[in-house]
Amino acid sequence: MPDDDRFSSYLTPAWRQVQRSLQGRDGPERVGYVETRALAATVRAVHGVPSLPDLAERMREAAARGRPLERAATAETRHVPTEIAGQIAAALTVSMQRELALVSPAHDARLLAEKRLAGLAYHYGFDRMVQTLAKDAYTIRDLRRIMTEALSGEQVSKLATRFVARPTGDGLRAPARQGRRRPLPELLAVDLEAL
Repeated sequence: MPDDDRFSSYLTPAWRQVQRSLQGRDGPERVGYVETRALAATVRAVHGVPSLPDLAERMREAAARGRPLERAATAETRHVPTEIAGQIAAALTVSMQRELALVSPAHDARLLAEKRLAGLAYHYGFDRMVQTLAKDAYTIRDLRRIMTEALSGEQVSKLATRFVARPTGDGLRAPARQGRRRPLPELLAVDLEAL
């Protein structure tokens, strides 16, 4: 709970586009695309999590030893996204101990990046727009399903891989939108106005 018991409702332009997409009842592909772009913009704005690779390595080592992750006290812990990434890593170390001990360091880093991106999506986007969307035609259950689908898509997975390569967020861009390729016979039968 914030100190002054108020929740921020400010949305950046990228997250306002996600809200408009949800209000317009766009399809999951469109919502996922604008949400991935908003996530990339957010990571750039908060300067990422510079210690993400080191944190993922410490998470994997702690899981292999069967111990909880010890939090390192550094100057970066005052950086809120890094602090939250540390909390996520500690939770993953305890909840997925066996899985983390058996996979590669690259997989651990990508898993941590995906969870961190989900945390950013809720903190800077979804949590701030839920009241507005719930007033409209959505139920809380519908919103939760849509948000979960958007964060579990292939676009977010690709963004997580790019985030691991650029943990500071400098130059991080969302993957290009992927259109569905249609077979030629289907395209020949489609009305040009429908395209």
